[in-house]
Amino acid sequence: MKPRARFLATLALTAALATLGAAADGGPALKARFVNDDTPEVATVRRVGEDAINRLAVTLVREVAAALAKDSPEAAVDVCHLKSLTLSHGTVAGLPRITAVKRTSLKVCNPANAPDAADQLALDLIRSQMENGDAPSALLVQRVEFPSAPPEWRVYKPLGATANCLVCHGDPAEQSPALRAKLNALYPANQAIGYAAHEWRGLIRVTVADAPAGKP
Repeated sequence: MKPRARFLATLALTAALATLGAAADGGPALKARFVNDDTPEVATVRRVGEDAINRLAVTLVREVAAALAKDSPEAAVDVCHLKSLTLSHGTVAGLPRITAVKRTSLKVCNPANAPDAADQLALDLIRSQMENGDAPSALLVQRVEFPSAPPEWRVYKPLGATANCLVCHGDPAEQSPALRAKLNALYPANQAIGYAAHEWRGLIRVTVADAPAGKP
């Protein structure tokens, strides 16, 4: 696709999905938009979000690798995927402006990780970029406005499938019967299978709190 056509396709997708999640009673809709400017506030949100995601991603990779090295794959399933994250005074421990962490995808294994309307906008944008032959955005900054709650900042980063990810998310035919049984028991609606090495798997998202008054 030519560069101008790619730009127009992405622009059309963004415009079409800028207002999302209309209330069932026809009330105000959730609104989400990507923010690319370099104002001090946005630059700080981008930096805080990216630093947090990088720390969490390293923790995730180490956690999965350590679990697989110590136990069988089916035993490691119980301790993988950042399940030990704790909140302290409304923020993630050690990350004072991060109020939520989520991994989501177009194919989730746990329905609890299904994208909400704003997440879906981010997933669709990355998918559109890749379908157009473009490199996916390394980072997305999004402002989400809710009809009856304070607005929030979200920062997203694409996740690829590593070799360790493929133990559970690759070809089910290559899994042991014990591992398949464990995954089926824990995630009966699992869609997150059939990935190849380095394939885009989804997004990791952090929610960044607004800075306290008087601080950047």
